[in-house]
Amino acid sequence: RPFPPSAHAPPILFRHPLPLLLLLLALSPLDSAAKKFHPRIPPYPSPSDISSSARTSAMTTSDEAAKDSAVEVEVEEERMTFEYDESSLKSALIGLATATAAAAEGSGDADPLQCRHMHGHSRETGVMNDDHELSMLQRITAVRVLDYERIKSDPNSPSESDLLDASRKFRSSHGPALDLRSVIRSRSPSMCLAAEFKRASPSKGDIAPDLNAGDQARIYAGAGASVISVLTETRWFKGSLNDLTEARVRTADREEEYGRPAILRKDFVVDKYQIAEAASSGADTVLLIVAVTPSSLLKELIDYARDECDMEPLVEVHAERELDVALEAGARVIGVNNRNLHTFRMDLGTTDRAAEELTRRGLKFHHDSVVEAENGGSESENEYCLCALSGMSTSSDVDRYRRSGVGMCLIGESLMRSSDPASAIEGLCLNPVDYESQTNAGASGAAYTGGTKLIKVCGITDPDDALEACRAGANLIGIIFAEKSKRRVSAERAKKVVEAVRSFGERSGRTDVRHPPPSMEGKTPPPLRALSIKSRALESAAMGGRPAVVGVFQNQPEEFVRATVERCGLDLVQLHGKEGMEAASSVRCGAPAIRVVDVETDEEGNTNAEGVEKLLDALTADPVAILLDTSVKGSKEGGGTGRTFDWTLAEAVQNRGLPVIVAGGLTPANVRDCVSGTRPWGVDVSSGVEASPGKKDHDKVRAFVEGAREAAEEASKGF
Repeated sequence: RPFPPSAHAPPILFRHPLPLLLLLLALSPLDSAAKKFHPRIPPYPSPSDISSSARTSAMTTSDEAAKDSAVEVEVEEERMTFEYDESSLKSALIGLATATAAAAEGSGDADPLQCRHMHGHSRETGVMNDDHELSMLQRITAVRVLDYERIKSDPNSPSESDLLDASRKFRSSHGPALDLRSVIRSRSPSMCLAAEFKRASPSKGDIAPDLNAGDQARIYAGAGASVISVLTETRWFKGSLNDLTEARVRTADREEEYGRPAILRKDFVVDKYQIAEAASSGADTVLLIVAVTPSSLLKELIDYARDECDMEPLVEVHAERELDVALEAGARVIGVNNRNLHTFRMDLGTTDRAAEELTRRGLKFHHDSVVEAENGGSESENEYCLCALSGMSTSSDVDRYRRSGVGMCLIGESLMRSSDPASAIEGLCLNPVDYESQTNAGASGAAYTGGTKLIKVCGITDPDDALEACRAGANLIGIIFAEKSKRRVSAERAKKVVEAVRSFGERSGRTDVRHPPPSMEGKTPPPLRALSIKSRALESAAMGGRPAVVGVFQNQPEEFVRATVERCGLDLVQLHGKEGMEAASSVRCGAPAIRVVDVETDEEGNTNAEGVEKLLDALTADPVAILLDTSVKGSKEGGGTGRTFDWTLAEAVQNRGLPVIVAGGLTPANVRDCVSGTRPWGVDVSSGVEASPGKKDHDKVRAFVEGAREAAEEASKGF
């Protein structure tokens, strides 16, 4: 999409040389050999630099307000590729394939179908379809191709040979490269963690643009990360090779039980030059993305990394046909991206399916077998390591992939956003013994002391309000189907809300609330233990920027509930009437169900003290979680009272080992008191953040979520 010249304001640092000089002088000192060879990729203006001028131009047209948001979207894309038009980007990708084919033909290894696994290319000919619209992944890759054509042609840039010499000097001073496969294996039976440094991303925008790579890498390594992944792409991810070297140099002294972490250059590698560049900057390994790499080029890059740079690359796949290409090219460390980088859709089952496929083919990769081999006195026969990339944030996620034989999990956004990444890593329970202890502690009747994890915003009636709640950080989005509610929505309206929430969470299907079978030596566990395990599974499913949609029902037929779940794509059900505890089973509801328990309160706000025992006696293992809500004595139906109950009852229930969600009368003004004083597992708000019934006040939503999170963080300091 072409833009008028006014949108192409030159980078401010190029207009004034002095700020550029001061910026270079201000950079933290790095190893001189590595610093010397960082290619000079020019800086780019911030979105505001361009959007202000573009918006001024746009406002000369009619219907300015309607055009403003469209201009914003186009301006952001223009910022990233303003010197390359669409034709140039397509030509770059086609040229990459053509050049690779020519080189392969010269060696006698030409494959005319080397691009058939790539998005938008013909499966029959391997040629890009004429009408193909480039995905974001392809656009970024094309820009990288063009950037490096320019860098390599610049007489001031180091040659590939210079970079290889610099890498040898760097390693002479700082130690040899680490073998990625060996690093992963060394952690068995613990999960190897690749903790990522990522300032921004195309799908999420800014994440933590001001963090220092060296500082963050030291925190990661000190907390147990064995691999530090550093984004070095400059435009969409705001990274640099300086970040890579900072991470390498600042973690060089982590010579503890497992040694220093391996440093991974995560970028869109399309040229051997980039691999040599990574080695000269201190990287131990590089990422190669099969989805944008012709098959013969992939093999060339893998061989070059091993033979010239002593690196074992991480080869990323997403689909089965990409797995075929990776294996044929000789990949040994295979990373499965749960996110489709063409559509940004997330599916945590992608890695599970890859593990099943490797097993079906008889290929050995299972992480646990490394320990078994060592205990038996022989070396592991595993030729491959399997890694899970994207979408994980909790110990349940890690354990899920551990059970699939995965050896490494790469986690980035949740650690970058965390105010305490070291504690967040500890909470991942990389060691299976730690996870078992955590699970048993939460399911053994011991008091729940984990603090507030889930925030539910209920009574949502339109997609915009749903998205605002998601952006604010809500984990559960409630839509109401109860017949008497002023916030009741139609099925068609509910489907639009579900679509909006799925889009935000980058998923195309329903949330998978998996949990290990709650068994005790073949015996049926007591309801308290079963519910504790299920609650943790729900927490895991709804965390990490993956909100779930809850449909709220009250005394409605099971057939209607199941049909609505299916029609609207609901992730969870919430039963708010007199249906009984057993009705809250996933079989009867068509989805995991939250059971509401009414806490009877009189007109003065006094709560029945016998409620704890009454609740625990009535428990069954059917629900996925329990929500406590205020019920005014004498009323026929619970919920929607706008009144609080005595929160010490919730605290007493949690002291018996059952995590609960607290609802009823919560507002931005009192949620801090509830969270800091009671530390409930979850909080639920509806009318407390409304401008009118069914319409949310976005400022109140943000204030509620922010207040709950800040209070939870402060309360956790005492535990």
